[in-house]
Amino acid sequence: MKIVLDIPEPTLEALNTVVGRCTTDASTHGQLTLATLFEMLAEDVAMTVTRPGSWEAANMAQVFVSHGYEI
Repeated sequence: MKIVLDIPEPTLEALNTVVGRCTTDASTHGQLTLATLFEMLAEDVAMTVTRPGSWEAANMAQVFVSHGYEI
């Protein structure tokens, strides 16, 4: 599936900065790009269903709860 996002320019600039700051030392997804960043985040969100006890799922669930969503 392909998803097209309309991201405001300041947010895109900040995301590119984050991607540029990330190193590949001991990383789980290799060289980070915007595509791999969003893929990694999607996988971690999906783990709230598939692996709810994992650290990835617990952290993502906390982000949702902090934004007022029940997960």
